[in-house]
Amino acid sequence: MVPPAPRSPSDDLAATWRRTRPARALVHLDSAAAGRSSWAVLDATARHARREAELGGYLAAQEAAAELERARERIRALLGWDGGTVAFVHSAEDALRRVLLGWPGGPPATVAHARGEYGPNLAVLRGLGVATREVEGPHRLDPGAYTTALARHRPDLVHLTWLGSHVGTVQPVVEVARACRAAGVPVVVDAAQAFGHLDTSTAGDVDVVYGTSRKWLAGPRGVGFVAVRGDLARRTGDLEQAEAHVAGRLGLAVAVAEHVELGPGAVRAGLAAVGARTRHRLAAGLEGAWDVVEDLDEPSALVTLRPRRPLDLAALRAALIAEDGVVTTYLGTERSPGEMAAPALRVSGHLDTTDQDLDTLVRALRRRA
Repeated sequence: MVPPAPRSPSDDLAATWRRTRPARALVHLDSAAAGRSSWAVLDATARHARREAELGGYLAAQEAAAELERARERIRALLGWDGGTVAFVHSAEDALRRVLLGWPGGPPATVAHARGEYGPNLAVLRGLGVATREVEGPHRLDPGAYTTALARHRPDLVHLTWLGSHVGTVQPVVEVARACRAAGVPVVVDAAQAFGHLDTSTAGDVDVVYGTSRKWLAGPRGVGFVAVRGDLARRTGDLEQAEAHVAGRLGLAVAVAEHVELGPGAVRAGLAAVGARTRHRLAAGLEGAWDVVEDLDEPSALVTLRPRRPLDLAALRAALIAEDGVVTTYLGTERSPGEMAAPALRVSGHLDTTDQDLDTLVRALRRRA
């Protein structure tokens, strides 16, 4: 009799992730949009809402202050920062807007960004009257291209997105930020898809990092954070709104604590393994009908599929939910107008994604190829 294969650390991590949250009603391959919160996150959020009813909202917020400060300390540690400020905000988009409005001297006049920048970020910049300048270069950012571009035209800041919404390429943000710092240009980083997913502890050359609760951390919706370091932290002032969904902030605090307890390195490795397994399985099972956009072993769990023939992907995504019980993401070209020529389908499982989940998706897509 052949003995069973030993359990791997990723198996244990998946079991823990599965055990600590409600059972799925659908095959959830949509973590890059919104992760599935744990019982502890749900309980913390509900418990604070009850305390607001018992004490009143402002006294309940005072009671929660110490726990929120511990969450700030954990966020700083996950960024590899010894100091700096962390403000809780409504969302990643809200974070960017607050940073720009709080920028010393008013919103920056010019912001440089990559071709693949997230469309809603560009909309925030332009909506505040900020001129945007694209840095020419390949999809995977080239630090040398930034050195060259900044020597020609010095913007007020550079905005980088660590991991895009439209494709799971891990960008060399650390190296690009180092090039920007050498040129004396401050750097703001969108870590909405990176925080709780990638190694963000190397952000020492970054001036501002912002992110969200609801994605890979699997915290509540409607909550985000923005971290600012150095002299800029003093000059931007307090970016946190006092009138806020404090219960959601406490849910985020628990999600961050859970991430730290699981081990950021272990979670990162587990998600990279989920991403690689997803790409290899989809590439083999959908060969000739769909293309996987990323390198198959790209170290992220965000996977992008493009059909070989024209399909209504918004309708397909709806059909996958209604008929097959599989949740994915429809990616319209507005996600990245500089890089996306056509819509795509995003697949983003978490630590508990199984081979059976992926096979269910493959069968469903084959039927509609």
